[in-house]
Amino acid sequence: MKKTLFSFCALVLCLSASAQLVETPKGKLIDHMYRSSSSWVKKGWIGTEPGRYDGLVSKVVVGEDGCLYVYNPVSGFDSKSWLKLDPLSAGKYRAKLPQVIFKDNNGGDDDDEGANTERKFLLNRMSIKDNNQYEVVSKDNNFMDFSWDGQTLKMLGVGNKNEILGIVYDNGSWENRYGDWDVTIESFENTPVTPPTNAKTVQYTLSSKEETSPRVIDAAIDGNDIYLKGISKTSKLANVWVKLTQNGNTAEMLTNQYLGTTVRTDFVRFSNDASVYHTYAAAYSDASTLASKLTFSVNAETGVLTCNNVLKIVFGKRSTENASVDGMETFESLVLTPFVKKAAKPAAPTLHYRSAVDSYDYSLTTITLAFYVRNVDESGNYLDPNNMYYNVYINDNPQPFKFLKSQYYYLEKDMVDIPFNYQDKRNEDFKVADDQRILHFYDAHIKKLTVVMVYEQDGKKYQSEPMSANVVTSGIDKVATDNKVVVGYYGVDGSKRQQLEKGVNVVKYSDGSSKKIIVK
Repeated sequence: MKKTLFSFCALVLCLSASAQLVETPKGKLIDHMYRSSSSWVKKGWIGTEPGRYDGLVSKVVVGEDGCLYVYNPVSGFDSKSWLKLDPLSAGKYRAKLPQVIFKDNNGGDDDDEGANTERKFLLNRMSIKDNNQYEVVSKDNNFMDFSWDGQTLKMLGVGNKNEILGIVYDNGSWENRYGDWDVTIESFENTPVTPPTNAKTVQYTLSSKEETSPRVIDAAIDGNDIYLKGISKTSKLANVWVKLTQNGNTAEMLTNQYLGTTVRTDFVRFSNDASVYHTYAAAYSDASTLASKLTFSVNAETGVLTCNNVLKIVFGKRSTENASVDGMETFESLVLTPFVKKAAKPAAPTLHYRSAVDSYDYSLTTITLAFYVRNVDESGNYLDPNNMYYNVYINDNPQPFKFLKSQYYYLEKDMVDIPFNYQDKRNEDFKVADDQRILHFYDAHIKKLTVVMVYEQDGKKYQSEPMSANVVTSGIDKVATDNKVVVGYYGVDGSKRQQLEKGVNVVKYSDGSSKKIIVK
């Protein structure tokens, strides 16, 4: 009975809907356009909030039949279909709704829980009810008008979120992650900058507050212009340039330099947003204040460029309307140092924490060692991470520890020399998170762990000073990164302890400071 009622309801809703247009309509295709809109914007995986989309890559077909066709007509929803706009008068077009823009097989079936039915997504004009919920307008008002001058398409007659171009499932419910109330789609001709072919090629090392381990980037010098390639860490933009112009002891980088097109998963591992965006390098004076340019100071003796502002890699041109929208990458306090390859003693690792935890039946002890590494020498100069590795020493054994594949399931082979950026197949026992390395050990007899960085060049090895840590047998002992040394453990009553114990511990450091640590 429920299935019959559902099917009848779906039939009534869908009978008046135009069929989904998947094939590119015949006519003049205008591709690579720039779409911006005021919309319901996805927040996290399931939330939404009023916001903006800027820089969506869009396209329009001026049809042979006199109609206009708009690809992916709802911002943020990768429907891979076209919305048809019928001509009204000179420069005016109307989308007659509803129109089917997407289908999947996730429809429910009350009579057979194991089966799925086709589900249609219908584009409709919708009006707000209460609590930011919407319903489809009356049949006579179910349309959306647009203007078109051959270059720019604009939505008409909707200026706020009280009415939207929204998506309705074929059961009549609103798909509440999407909806637009102000849309502009413009022709777009920007291209990334490129240096002249006769520019002098050089290299810099780049570091920032977020990226303390430097990396080498290519550069090109043409008179007062400095071109930098691959500022972004994503491989999609590895060959894209930005431009600075030097004037005496300063160099300036104008904001909103175009980088090309990207998707969110070029920057993050997972995203439910499959849309393609025009991507820019934008200048900020601080984390949230938009600036017209970045200013670098130039050291006349060393050639080092330093900037106290913030560079963000963002979707869409930045303006006062969208300045607060999060960027995909942030580089604060950029430092660009002329690169000179040389071998030297690596900087020592820095301890973050170590811990030892017994399994519930005390049959296994898991020891965790977390520390920070940087691919620099003791003076902070760049070292090639491909030529770096580290060794681990157990207790007072002078021979480096061999990690065995038989004990570490996700290890590809037995290893003594651990490459600088190595993580195992699951990032499980050999973990990498930016500059942090986390190792696991499964031996209750381990009382001391030591890590030494090694840099190799031209057959010669350069070893860092050792970083040593006594293993804590209960809880976690956190160590500050300013090289303070723990000088004693105490209870809240002042009693001396040999190690961290369950409950509240007072840890005293060599600089006279103390800290309470709770072990559960």
